[in-house]
Amino acid sequence: MSSQDDTTVVRMYSTRQDAEFGKMLLEGSGIPSFIRADDSGGARPYMAPVTGVRLVVRAEDLRDAENVLNQSEQEDAEQCPGPDC
Repeated sequence: MSSQDDTTVVRMYSTRQDAEFGKMLLEGSGIPSFIRADDSGGARPYMAPVTGVRLVVRAEDLRDAENVLNQSEQEDAEQCPGPDC
């Protein structure tokens, strides 16, 4: 990605693992993305819930990225609609 000016946060997560899963979904759909977190490169994961882990995409890919992530979240909800899942 060329500059931060043409990027935007598509999701904010409380764990790096959740953000990595979102990144995997996006990149599997051909959407480049990266993770931005203030957790010392993963050395201080306990900071993530405080500062948040951001999944970032190019501004031009925002709509497609939201569609991919929303579809995944909807499929998860359909597979396990109860609170015990």
